[in-house]
Amino acid sequence: MSAADPVGSLSRRRLLVGAGALGLLSACGGGGGGSTTAPPPAPGAPGAFPLTVEHSKGATEIASAPQRVVTVGFSDQDPVLAMGVRPVAVTDWYGDHPHATWPWAQDELGDAQPAVLNRGAFTGTPDYRYEEIAALAPDLIVGLYTSMDDTQFQTLSRIAPTVGPPAGYPEWGAPWQEYTRLAGRALGAPERAEELIAGIDAQLAATRAAHPEFAGRTAVVAERFEPGSSFVRSPGDPRSQLVTALGFTIPPEIVEVAGELDGGTLSDERMALLDRDVLIWNTGFSPEVRAQVEAAPLYSQLQVVRDGRAVFVDDPLVSAAWTWGTVLSLPTVIDALAGQLAGALA
Repeated sequence: MSAADPVGSLSRRRLLVGAGALGLLSACGGGGGGSTTAPPPAPGAPGAFPLTVEHSKGATEIASAPQRVVTVGFSDQDPVLAMGVRPVAVTDWYGDHPHATWPWAQDELGDAQPAVLNRGAFTGTPDYRYEEIAALAPDLIVGLYTSMDDTQFQTLSRIAPTVGPPAGYPEWGAPWQEYTRLAGRALGAPERAEELIAGIDAQLAATRAAHPEFAGRTAVVAERFEPGSSFVRSPGDPRSQLVTALGFTIPPEIVEVAGELDGGTLSDERMALLDRDVLIWNTGFSPEVRAQVEAAPLYSQLQVVRDGRAVFVDDPLVSAAWTWGTVLSLPTVIDALAGQLAGALA
């Protein structure tokens, strides 16, 4: 993923930790702007704390209901807000929205004004600015949709108790349900997490029932970041996860291209691998690439294209909600995506 390609492969870059990162905590610089006053008390269930949360970096003890939560994952503000907790700081991913919070989460944000870390500085590699984080005086750091090595986790944990990504999944590859559950456990609201998950699962089940034609059909989720190649999403990527939740399957050949990452690059000479029951292009972040896709020499020869079964998700909000794939964004995209796919298969 690059700054110019905000939804490209996060996993293709390895994280580098600067020498002496552990020493940064001795000097605290200014925060990322915005409000640093304590938000209303966290709505954890009575008696929920103290608690211990397990994650990919180990186990973290949280002594009391957090009052000053900082999120360092690219989409972590969504599951945290969904639990009724307003962070004092969030991390910018992409898009120019108030407080790095997209429209689908603005109601949950309310009048809070969290500081924004890394505003406009997205490169595809997490950049934990320890001095800025420490200056916010957090009592909990949440890093779910991110990558975090042991040194980074230890450094963050010296600032405040830190919850890392879900255990048992590749980087960036946990289902949205697991990010939601982990946020719920960390914030003392596991029942709230399960209620929200059940609501979206019910919406997905109703959509599958309304569209039995989706069942068992093959689909490929593709994006375009540079001329001459496409990027195909693995089954573990949030975009593909939603497609499979609607009833489609991701072909094994695409799984091989992606490997253990969130996706893989496919040269235009291999475009035949895109010829499936439906081909879904995520282009809302850069609608102009559609012309580039359609100009590729082999593209017009694909049967899926000739039959009109290629779909371009070019609405910026729908595309972003699909890309984020969170407990708050998914309700925005399910019906819109299902409608486009039904039209393509009609």
